[in-house]
Amino acid sequence: MPRLPPAERCRDLPPACFAPVMATGIVARALNEAHAVTVGKALFVAAALLHTALLAGLAVKAVRHTDRLLAELRDPARAFGHFTLVAACGVLAARLGAGQLRAVAYGLLVLAAAAWAVIAAHVVAGLRRALRSALPRADGTWFLAVVGLQSIGLAFVAVDPRPLPVAVSLVLWAGGVLLYVTVLAAVAWRLGCHPPGPQLLTPAYWVTMGAVAISTLCGTQLAVHTEALPGPVTGLVTAAVTVLWGWATLLVPPLIAAGAWRHLRHRVRSGGEPALWCIVFPLGMYTTATARLAAARGYAFLSDAVQPMAWTALAAWLVITASRLRARWSADRTRRRGGRSVRTASHQLRTSARSRAVASGASTGKWWLPRSTSTMSKRSP
Repeated sequence: MPRLPPAERCRDLPPACFAPVMATGIVARALNEAHAVTVGKALFVAAALLHTALLAGLAVKAVRHTDRLLAELRDPARAFGHFTLVAACGVLAARLGAGQLRAVAYGLLVLAAAAWAVIAAHVVAGLRRALRSALPRADGTWFLAVVGLQSIGLAFVAVDPRPLPVAVSLVLWAGGVLLYVTVLAAVAWRLGCHPPGPQLLTPAYWVTMGAVAISTLCGTQLAVHTEALPGPVTGLVTAAVTVLWGWATLLVPPLIAAGAWRHLRHRVRSGGEPALWCIVFPLGMYTTATARLAAARGYAFLSDAVQPMAWTALAAWLVITASRLRARWSADRTRRRGGRSVRTASHQLRTSARSRAVASGASTGKWWLPRSTSTMSKRSP
């Protein structure tokens, strides 16, 4: 069973393949907030390299396997995963916007905006076609649309903090908050009317907290540009940011309890599932949003909590990275064993066929002849 060529392997890139990039990038920023600059830079470089490789793979998939990509975008159950591309571009652009690579940040921002528009158009079309069947399957991945939109606003204000871009970011932030409320209503209806079992209660529901955390961060970044926003608007954004941070904090205990119910009570094994990245991103984003809120409002008790929260996010990143690498290694080993098993089984079949032929000949006294030939020679005159 030879390994497929790279062009064919790109066909099987999952819709949410950019989740490790967005998770790694935001954990790097959280570590910067905790003054662990060296580790943060290393993680950011890793995120940038992985992002480049995945972009190349997605480009091959779009060119060579267009039908597969379009089928994913038309399916509401898989289309929301593609918003991880938008979030990954936004997270990297926000970090690069303040440095010397601002041109790269602009390119990522343009890519993020174009990708969000295309994906959102397909999602809306898919929901219009099959809203009745899609609503009972609404889950945490739906909040990735909010994460993508808020990441664009966050990157926009980081790359170009002039009054007009800040105003555009404000509109995107407000739209993201309204979209969050809409998606939250849909997911809450699904949980109430069609509660998922332990197998379906995946870590993707952590994006519920990650989406409100990035809304908090984007609003905090907007509130500091008092020269670009009128006073009443700044006050409204500041109050909304505090409420959003409180809601994100309230979501953490139920999410932990849901994970304990799934894994401890019902013994569901994660097995290195890709959805585990949905835990890392909210942890890193919540840490970053807390650090920015503490700096903007002067909350010393929150500033003291940033460092342990950042190291917790890094620990989760390390555990899940090791889990994913182990799952990949196990899959490759199983594939190699499967190839050897197929070859071994084929060899055993050929050997047993020869053995039966020899045994048939030996029973007639002529081991070099098969049974039918030996029997015919006995009966012939």
